[in-house]
Amino acid sequence: MARKISFDKEYILKNAKNFIEEKGIECLNARNLCKYIGCSTAPLFRNFSGMIEFKKELKKYLHDYYNEFIEKIVDKKDYLYTISYAYALFSYKESNIFKALFMSDLAGSRTIEEVLNSTWNIETIESIPKQYGIDKNQARALYRDVRFYTHGLSCQIATKSIIVTEQEIQNLIKNIIMKVSDE
Repeated sequence: MARKISFDKEYILKNAKNFIEEKGIECLNARNLCKYIGCSTAPLFRNFSGMIEFKKELKKYLHDYYNEFIEKIVDKKDYLYTISYAYALFSYKESNIFKALFMSDLAGSRTIEEVLNSTWNIETIESIPKQYGIDKNQARALYRDVRFYTHGLSCQIATKSIIVTEQEIQNLIKNIIMKVSDE
């Protein structure tokens, strides 16, 4: 007797991540995902009240995956560099997940101030003055400039509009930090 597959939330979210890795976020809809998983849309809507709830839970699931990746690389002794490098490396190794999280409607939108005041960025900003011998306002400016440079670089990597090695990513991030911190 064949084992029955349980189409619970975790199973659907895991397979949605796999779908995005293979096909991209732009192809994700209820019908395509359920066909990929091998079920009707009933299990999707039994576990999620609708696509809005599903996408909210999927975003959290993908962010958790991203955070696990980042945590393996980040060194708080060199927070600005390692968090920036980890972000760019994620775009290199997980381009479709990166695009889903940071380059699609799933990402949402924020102002520069909202980015700088995000709880996950404040810790990095607070580590900068001691490491670079600058004041808090300079640290915010340094973080902002490196953050948006790194995001641009990462978008180019994720879309394959530039081809780089991991070493080149490291050098680009180190160089921008040195350049901007010397200004």
